[in-house]
Amino acid sequence: MAQFLFRGLRLCNTNIFNKTAACCKCERNTFKLISYVQPSFSTLLNKKFYSSLTEKKPAETSETTRALDPLDIFGEDKDERRKEKEKAIKNLKIGFFFIGASLMMVLGSGLYVLMDDNHYKKDEDEKDLYPVRVFNRGRLAIREFFESMRAPSYEKLLPDPLPYPYIQPPYTLIIEMTDLLVHPEWTYSTGWRFKKRPNVDHFLEQVSQNYEIVVFTASNGFNVYPILDSLDKNNVIMYRLVKNATDYIDGHHVKNIDRINRDLSRVIMVDWNADSVKLQRENALVIPRWTGEDGDQQLIQLAEFLNVISTSEVNDVREVLTYYKQFDHPLEVFKENQRKLLEMQEEQKQISGTLPINKARGSWKDKYLYGK
Repeated sequence: MAQFLFRGLRLCNTNIFNKTAACCKCERNTFKLISYVQPSFSTLLNKKFYSSLTEKKPAETSETTRALDPLDIFGEDKDERRKEKEKAIKNLKIGFFFIGASLMMVLGSGLYVLMDDNHYKKDEDEKDLYPVRVFNRGRLAIREFFESMRAPSYEKLLPDPLPYPYIQPPYTLIIEMTDLLVHPEWTYSTGWRFKKRPNVDHFLEQVSQNYEIVVFTASNGFNVYPILDSLDKNNVIMYRLVKNATDYIDGHHVKNIDRINRDLSRVIMVDWNADSVKLQRENALVIPRWTGEDGDQQLIQLAEFLNVISTSEVNDVREVLTYYKQFDHPLEVFKENQRKLLEMQEEQKQISGTLPINKARGSWKDKYLYGK
């Protein structure tokens, strides 16, 4: 619009007697002024007749157009843009050449390894053709590669138990961090932060007396370690296992405690996600997920549950956990069982007057602990 107005202004400033005015962009385009006098019919006829006799303007070629208008619509030199384009295409061809050469070297070296490595020759049928055997070795190598990506980084997730005279707790507690000990929250003012669950300090202090506490989560280590450093002020959490210690199965990071290097009859996993503990469900206590409520008391109930197991000297915790596996809220069921047990103990105390409440053994504790 501005260029159109500028051209109109130039036309107005030209001499009215001049029949043409040069364009502001280039000199080869002209604008004819319109006469204010209506031409006669004879004038138009003569003009049309004589214009046919004049020499026709030669067609403009690409060279003449480039010479007359060396600038493109962006105001840049067309020759320079063409040279830059040719240079970019040349560099692209060189890059593709080096990429192809690198791929050929990788494939060639891999093929050489498959041909000579005895590891991939096991369970091989000698009757098959040699190309078929090489193909099967390559398929085996690719499968082992993806399995190594899904498996943990190391075979033993924990070191050997502490020898005497060091004190090794009789039980091992493996607990999830996210949505059990802390809860992630996001706000516009603070961004991401982790909210500490109520009674976390009391829970860790009570449980650490008889349990080897291990935090096992599928989060990355660079997120987990700073949170646990600020959460565990008394250093009662003995080990920390993160994402690279899990097995990746069916799109989930699963905790495989077969690699935990402990007696599974004395290992308890506490989690809110059943898919994370599906390999050893008999060792897991799945409780509801904490979503950030301030009045939560679930950790107190969990500490009582774990302390009852340790003081009862349960030989195989899997019997207790298998019983509570059938309930959606196992800690509520445990609380109700404990209430019934205390009522029964009170009745027996009134009858005999000699049975202390905290020394009840045998069938009572078995019945009201895990239904036996």
